[in-house]
Amino acid sequence: MGLSERMNCSHGPGLRSRVLLDWMRPRPHALLRTNLLPILHARLIVLTVLVSLGVVVPCAGQTTDGLAPAPSTNAVGVWAAGSFATGRLIGNIRRARVGLVGLHYHRLLAPASPSPSFDGPTLTYTADLLPVLFLSIPSGALPSLPSDESSPARMSSSRPQDRTAVGVGVRPAGLRLTYRPHKRVQPFVAGSTGLAFFDRSVPNALGRSLNFMFDVGAGVRVVLTPTLTLTAGYRYHHLSNGFRGQINPGVDANLFRLGVTVSP
Repeated sequence: MGLSERMNCSHGPGLRSRVLLDWMRPRPHALLRTNLLPILHARLIVLTVLVSLGVVVPCAGQTTDGLAPAPSTNAVGVWAAGSFATGRLIGNIRRARVGLVGLHYHRLLAPASPSPSFDGPTLTYTADLLPVLFLSIPSGALPSLPSDESSPARMSSSRPQDRTAVGVGVRPAGLRLTYRPHKRVQPFVAGSTGLAFFDRSVPNALGRSLNFMFDVGAGVRVVLTPTLTLTAGYRYHHLSNGFRGQINPGVDANLFRLGVTVSP
């Protein structure tokens, strides 16, 4: 029955009013459909934006994350290194522990003027100032080592006592060869040499306070920002007095080295 038929039926005016209000009232399914449309529309917009970001952001990252600024000519940094095992290539003292803290300076040698088009390895001069050196030699590290009480004329073969020494050092001569200089991750090989001065003779009184040292190793440089670089690597480190003492057993250490470099 239509609206006109309901209103024209032989019922009173009150019934006609109720019929009119009933016809104007939205049905439940109409209300549900009316309320859901804006919600579904908003969710569709959000979903579209998220999908777009998920596609665009990784693509943008692939084009920029792998690139790094041109190598800087000068840079300074700080690093620390500690031994996790001793070596036997040159030195003879076993189970020694070595720790170093260094201030680092480097200057790019080749190419003299780096450009984005250059993709070959770079050669860098490095120099280090070591304000903290730590060396610990345990008792029995070298059983045949003469003890502190032995004189040059009477060298006994008794076991040495534990000896811990601290000192400072400098490495004025170092070189680093860096590959993939325009990438975020840059592998390198490096080496340096210098002097170490301890507060006491090492490995005991028959040794020397002044010692020579050199290291060689490899690692990676990770460019975090245009001015900040993280460096992690391995170094094989040798320390000895160069036969200037009455004994010269030497200490070889495998070091893990971690540092940061800041370029202007």
